[in-house]
Amino acid sequence: MNMNKKIKILFISIVSVIALTIVNCLLLIGSFCLPTASMRKHVADSAPMIALEELYPRWNWQYTTTQVDGQSEYDLFGMAINEDAEGNAIEKAMFMWYPDGENLPRDEGVAEYAKRTDMHYDQRAYTRYWNGSVIFLKVMLLFFTASDIRMFNYIFEMVLLFVIIWLIARKKLERFMIPFITAVIFVNPFTMAISVKYSAEYIPMLFAIIIILIWGNRIGRVYGGWNIFFAIVGAVTAFYSMMSFPGITLGIPLLVVIWLEKEKNITRKVITNSIYWVMAYAISWSMKWIIGTLTTNYNFCQDAINQIFGYHSEKSLSILIERIMRNLWPIYNSVYVIFFIIMAILVAIIAFKKETCGETDFKMWDLIVGYGLMILMPFAIIIGMGNGYAYVHFYMAHRHFAIAVAAALCLVSTVSIRLKSNTIYKKNG
Repeated sequence: MNMNKKIKILFISIVSVIALTIVNCLLLIGSFCLPTASMRKHVADSAPMIALEELYPRWNWQYTTTQVDGQSEYDLFGMAINEDAEGNAIEKAMFMWYPDGENLPRDEGVAEYAKRTDMHYDQRAYTRYWNGSVIFLKVMLLFFTASDIRMFNYIFEMVLLFVIIWLIARKKLERFMIPFITAVIFVNPFTMAISVKYSAEYIPMLFAIIIILIWGNRIGRVYGGWNIFFAIVGAVTAFYSMMSFPGITLGIPLLVVIWLEKEKNITRKVITNSIYWVMAYAISWSMKWIIGTLTTNYNFCQDAINQIFGYHSEKSLSILIERIMRNLWPIYNSVYVIFFIIMAILVAIIAFKKETCGETDFKMWDLIVGYGLMILMPFAIIIGMGNGYAYVHFYMAHRHFAIAVAAALCLVSTVSIRLKSNTIYKKNG
């Protein structure tokens, strides 16, 4: 009977992922039916801002964590305002054509394309990802400039963040406030605000956490509820992201689920929900290649396979270690290290001063193994991404270590409470 239930949950998850991806695909196709004249004008009006920035801008030059991927960012803007791509809306949504000024950096090229309607640009396709964030980018560019979009991003994301902090306090999960805020700081919310590409993963993470904190008790009471939930989150991530640091939509919401359910059965939650998230991400992502191949004359599947093998072509251990260290480097500096040490001391003091430990009715092995898996999760993601991605794009991928930072602080907190419990037990014994 239990096996039948598991098969049913798996079936529901797969059907939900496929249905959601089809709906998102239709929305994407619909967005390519919108008129682009006003979008192009608003990007042209953003040209002064674009001219002031470098292709890979940082709001604090000495810190890689503040860097934006301008190349991919303006690929998205180019896809949104492109008027010259051939084909119908379905083909445009599949190929994701963007104008390429071969003699100009991508940011300058997009600005020039927006301003000069008489100028011919070569068309280049971006077939690897859905890039669903173009839906929202197109809608926003109908009315606002790139500068306006950044400010909206900042306001919207800060509001979501404050809502989460309020919900954590309302749910009496204050003990986990420091781990959560620390994780967000390592993700770097100010960098998220100035990037449409980054926000395509950061905003789904925030929404997932809000849903967990509001409806988590109901979801948890349904058999397989969390499996279906993380499958949906994985599918949304695959559709809207451009693979910057997709794992944060799994790791950080998963920690919130663990906190909400009082740190029980951590290991099982981490393993099963991670499997469902990865499965959904793979299904939704591969649907781009299947739908593209079926609706056009181009073999998207073969292109994707070639790309995957290219990303994993280097298998030597030395390169693997270098890839991991390259992703650790942005947060291995005095500011981040000192900040983490201070947060660890704070959570230990706060936890050790607690006089009761009824909320930590856990098995020590489950605690250590479960949070240990969460600490190792960023390493698994970076290894899985392959050298072609995680080595070259370390300035983005390193944000996965925010998961490990939060999990490590949780481990410090709960172990401190257990030590406090043991001390009280011995005194009373």
